[in-house]
Amino acid sequence: MGASSSSSSPKYMSADEVAELVTARPKRDDFLIIDVRSSDFAGGNIPGALNLTTREFGSEQRNNTIATHIRPRVPPLRLLILHCMRSQTRGPYAAHLLAESPSLPEGVDVRILKGGFQGWYRQFKGRKEMFENLEGADAEWEEGVMAQEGSTREAEDSRRLREGR
Repeated sequence: MGASSSSSSPKYMSADEVAELVTARPKRDDFLIIDVRSSDFAGGNIPGALNLTTREFGSEQRNNTIATHIRPRVPPLRLLILHCMRSQTRGPYAAHLLAESPSLPEGVDVRILKGGFQGWYRQFKGRKEMFENLEGADAEWEEGVMAQEGSTREAEDSRRLREGR
C-alpha cells in the first residue's frame, strides 16, 4: 500500500463536500482537484481543477505527476480529489494508482468525486461560481456532458479503459 492515509481503495466525496472546499473563504490551499477527462474536458470544469488525463498515471508518468504537482505544494497537500465525467472508470482508476503509489507523500488522502463532472454539472448548473471555462458551453456540449456510459459521445480513453485495452 502507498503512503495514502486512506485504505487501499480511495473513498468517494459528495459534490456538496467538494463544493464546500471550492467555495471556502478564506480559500483553502491544502487540496487539489484533478480532472482526468481527455477529449471531454473542453467546455467547462470545476474551479481550480488540474487537467491530467489517465495517460499521465502510468508508473513513470505518475511519479512525474507527484513530483511536479503534489510534492512541491506549500502548505503540503492533505487531500487529492479525482474525477472524470461520471467517476465510474477513469477517475477511480487514476485515484487508485495514486493512492497505491509509494511516491505519494505521507498523510495525503485520495478521494473520488461521486458522480463526476456530470453529477457536479447536474447539481450546480446555473451557478457560475461553481465552474470555470464555460464559455464554449452550448446545447451540443451539454449533450456530451449528459451522455450515458457507452454512448458515442463518450471519450475514447474511457471506453478503452473500461474494456481493458
